[in-house]
Amino acid sequence: MKRSWIVINLVALIVLAALACAKAPQDDIGAAQAEMDKANQAHADTWAPTEYAAAKEAMDAATAEIAAQDGKWMKNYDKGKELLAKAKENAAKATEVAAANREQTKKDAEAGLAAADTAIQAAEAALKTAPQTKDSKADLALMKNDLATLRATLDQARQSFSSEDYKRALDSAGSVKDKAASITDQVAAAKKKRSAPVKKK
Repeated sequence: MKRSWIVINLVALIVLAALACAKAPQDDIGAAQAEMDKANQAHADTWAPTEYAAAKEAMDAATAEIAAQDGKWMKNYDKGKELLAKAKENAAKATEVAAANREQTKKDAEAGLAAADTAIQAAEAALKTAPQTKDSKADLALMKNDLATLRATLDQARQSFSSEDYKRALDSAGSVKDKAASITDQVAAAKKKRSAPVKKK
C-alpha cells in the first residue's frame, strides 16, 4: 500500500511538473497569425467587416488567454488553442468573403459607371430638344452647368475605379445617374406642359 502511494504521488508530481513546464502553443499562434495577415492583405476590415471583427475578437481573446496562462505556475493552454483555432477559421472566412465582396463591388461599379454615362448622354440629348422660352432660358443654362459638373464627377468616379476604390466609384456613379435622370425628367415635364392644350375659360 505504501508503495502504491509513492507511485501515485510520483505520477502526480510528474503531471504537475508537466503542467508547470507547459509551453505556449507557438505553432497554433503562428498559424492563426498567418491567416490574420492574409485577411489584412485582403483588406477584410473593409470588404468583410463582420467576419474580420469576429476573427480579430477571437485572436485578441486568444492572446489575452495565453498571456494569462504564461503568468501562472500551472499552465493550461487548451482554451487558448481553441480560441486560436477559432481565430484562424474566422480569418480564413474573412479573406474569402472579402475577395467575393470586392469582386462583386467591382462588377457593380463597372455597371454603375456605364449607367451613369448613359444617363448623362440621355440628359444632354433631352436638353437639345428642350423648349426654348424666355422663362426657361435660365433653367436650361443651369441644367447644362449641372451636366458639366456631373461629367466631371463621373471622371472622378472613373479615377476611383482605376485606383481600385470600387465603393467610392459605385457611390459616385449612382449619384451621377440619379441627378442626370432628374434633369431628363425635368425636360420631359417641360415638354409635356408646353404641348398640353390651353384650356379655354
